[in-house]
Amino acid sequence: MSNIVLSQVSKIASAFNMQDVDPAELANTLVNTVFKKATNDEFLSLLIVANQYKLNPFTKEIYAFPAKGGGITPVVGIDGWARIINDNPVCDGIQFEQDDESCTCKIFRKDRNHPTVVTEYLSECQGNSEPWKKYPKRMLRHKALIQCARVAFGFSGIYDEDEARRIDDCHIPTVQTVSSDVPQGYEAYEQQHLDNMRALAMEGTEALQTGYAELPQGDCKKYFWTKHSASLKEAAQHADQPQGQVYEHSPA
Repeated sequence: MSNIVLSQVSKIASAFNMQDVDPAELANTLVNTVFKKATNDEFLSLLIVANQYKLNPFTKEIYAFPAKGGGITPVVGIDGWARIINDNPVCDGIQFEQDDESCTCKIFRKDRNHPTVVTEYLSECQGNSEPWKKYPKRMLRHKALIQCARVAFGFSGIYDEDEARRIDDCHIPTVQTVSSDVPQGYEAYEQQHLDNMRALAMEGTEALQTGYAELPQGDCKKYFWTKHSASLKEAAQHADQPQGQVYEHSPA
């Protein structure tokens, strides 16, 4: 397991008072439980998102949703959404107004004069899953909260399970496919450059672009980028987000 993955796992361990646990064992536990079927690149992306938003994967505040066509989508549970909203230092309260047809969520910020207001309608949101059948009003309230939080705080790149199912039903690929025609010498090329490119991605898009430009040219570079560009770009985009969106909290 790469050093960059172990570094991300160590950050999670530190955030949730698990410093005494070996990072490699912790990583294996995550792969075998909440991050099942994730490739190494997907696993790293999930760890980066978990650390950015201070989410606890062991309580399923974030987990991997397997797509039908392969790959995974990072899913944040409702407890995870509640954490990143309430841990935001400018959050100044949440209000709901609900009837049989709709739910309106209002999120107040200390740095704004007016609340962010989002209304979601049952006719547009209701799904066929058991939670929607049994608890339609609760699910609609969750949907309104999540959409309002996105507008109020600019959260991106994370989904709830309902959204992940809809993405999957639309057959939107979450990971690029890779040709089986591997160029000669590719394995050594990947071993030489992958960890460095992952580290650059965590510094942001500009650093990733610089690293890409400096990669040795040829078929190995093309194959490398086809295989890893999606996860590297996602990590860089998360790193680009304003630091004000990363919040400290006292572990539960």
